[in-house]
Amino acid sequence: MESNCSPHSKLKEVHFSKITITDKFWKTRQETNRNSAILHQWEQLEKSKTIDNFRYVSGEKEGYRTGYIYTDSDSHKWAEAASLILINFKSKKLEKLVEDYFNLISKVQENDGYIFTYNQFHFPEQRWINFQIEHELYSLGHLIEATCAYYSATGNGKILEIGEKAATLVVNDLSDFKAKHTPGHPEIEIALIKLFRITKKKLYLELAEKILEERGRMKFFALQILKENFSQSKRTKIVEKQRKAAFTDRLVDETKVMSDLSKDGPPGLFIRTYLQFLSGKYFQQNVPIRKLYKPIGHGVRWGYLATSITMLYQETGDESLLNTLEESWDHMVCRRMYVTGGIGSLPLLEGFGRDYELNNKYAYNETCAAISSIFWSWEMLLATGQAKYADLIEWQLYNAFLVGMSTDGKSYFYRNPLETRGNFERKSWYKTACCPSNISRTLAKLGQYIYSINDFTLWIHQYIGSSFNYDSKDGKTISVSMKSEFPWKGSVKITIENGSEKKFAIKLRIPSWTRKAIILVNGKEETIPKFCELDESTASGYSPYDSYYLPVELETGKSEIEMSLPMETFLRKSDRKVKCNRGKIALTRGPLVYCFESTDNLDLNVPDSKMKSSMVIKQLISDTEEKLVTLRAEEPSGKILKAIPYFSWGNRGKSAMQVWIDYEE
Repeated sequence: MESNCSPHSKLKEVHFSKITITDKFWKTRQETNRNSAILHQWEQLEKSKTIDNFRYVSGEKEGYRTGYIYTDSDSHKWAEAASLILINFKSKKLEKLVEDYFNLISKVQENDGYIFTYNQFHFPEQRWINFQIEHELYSLGHLIEATCAYYSATGNGKILEIGEKAATLVVNDLSDFKAKHTPGHPEIEIALIKLFRITKKKLYLELAEKILEERGRMKFFALQILKENFSQSKRTKIVEKQRKAAFTDRLVDETKVMSDLSKDGPPGLFIRTYLQFLSGKYFQQNVPIRKLYKPIGHGVRWGYLATSITMLYQETGDESLLNTLEESWDHMVCRRMYVTGGIGSLPLLEGFGRDYELNNKYAYNETCAAISSIFWSWEMLLATGQAKYADLIEWQLYNAFLVGMSTDGKSYFYRNPLETRGNFERKSWYKTACCPSNISRTLAKLGQYIYSINDFTLWIHQYIGSSFNYDSKDGKTISVSMKSEFPWKGSVKITIENGSEKKFAIKLRIPSWTRKAIILVNGKEETIPKFCELDESTASGYSPYDSYYLPVELETGKSEIEMSLPMETFLRKSDRKVKCNRGKIALTRGPLVYCFESTDNLDLNVPDSKMKSSMVIKQLISDTEEKLVTLRAEEPSGKILKAIPYFSWGNRGKSAMQVWIDYEE
């Protein structure tokens, strides 16, 4: 498998197909992903009739199209996730499902490459009507990514042609690309750059660059969005008339799926959302990309946009892009991110609020937004080699990402508040079902976040038990094996077999959350920089800026590195500008954020519980199969508060929960 080696990337990506994950913690979740989650998702796509929509258009089945305009993208993303799983794990059942899916897609796709069931079913003579609202390019982007993943898994160029035909159609139909053609939901840009990297055809990269460069340059955006809203409303009425005509004598046979996401939020939320729509901020259309110095608008759209801009920088080396990206990333981390690494503080808007506006109850923190942030940080890490990006990836993987899926892989959180009074629970599916398959594709390619290479230097970003071999620059084999007890213990052992005659360098990331780290190389202790006190300058209380890479030079032959990264429990405080967290603390241990769930604290008033400085915090091993490390805060009077890892809450039915807790000095 080819790895990303773009001309302006500082680090070379190691393709996850070359990495075998042996880590007990993550391997269990990958097994759940491939044996349970991905199959459950297919069942739900069938149940919700998302797959039937393609069958209706192809003529394989009679029926009426259901679901939102953009539901095609949910199944395309599932196909990508399934294809990524098949790269490392063989499953005849999954192989058959994916093969059948792409065969169906090939029947639905028109000769010139177009495929979008909303238009094909309801408006067969219409295309490219409402770029900001109707998600045509977004859906095509996910189809292209799916075909790229399937090509990586099978080498099947015929399926890749489906993606190429769709991409070439966009190139041809939008040859005179203007600002009004920029999509309301970024995604096609990522897909086009990925397709370019596989095919080496510059027309795809050039189109991605054109789409990004035209973004935010639309004059009178408010008039354009009002025009599109009117157009979409008119089209919706036509669809409803069609529906009534098709089902005159009987009810519509449409499976009902959960969609009642909370819209509760701060006062004035509706008018703020309306104004963001009109100004273009919601769509990141208010200014050109080089002026996006801080994250704005819809969280997922922001993450995908920032990811694609970073990928464009890797191909072009345009420093003005990187400068803006670095500034906006820092702004997000320091002022607009929750302690879990979640982003998007406002419901309804599903996106960023103002600086330090991080209400725990209203927190949206869509699972897809966390994933998009991981994607962005990974591309920034490849571009710069800076440890802060790897540190945030780790923090978000264990907290903001992992909380999105249940332990059995069959229920999900769409949004992730930091406080709830018991009216919030995981659901098996959502009417907008973007998160489940997004979780699955991220778990499937988890290995890509562990290592990267630069000449004779191996960078270790994540301490996830794994092994892989690769050829050094002089053609000699270097073998790497890592054993890790993360996230429960900070013990890591790395064995390197250097077959080269040259010395070999390794860069070990020292996480921001550890103090008093000890590193032994072949039994000899390495000198590491003195640690400063825990940085609490960010809005969340979590700071990735304390992370750094420790360079170690290895001789030829076998070397062993033993790492002890103490997982202390910290009482974190957020910046005082976060009003709702004044007088509160959040408990963290190692890379994990903890929370208090009413299920474990039946006699206490979660989410209004309090801690006192007189309480002694103890670490306990749970009696669950996974042996979670839980925390107990004990008062001399006998009062006990129990905290569990945030990612594990909500697996025992409805419950109240809080992350931030009042703290009496």
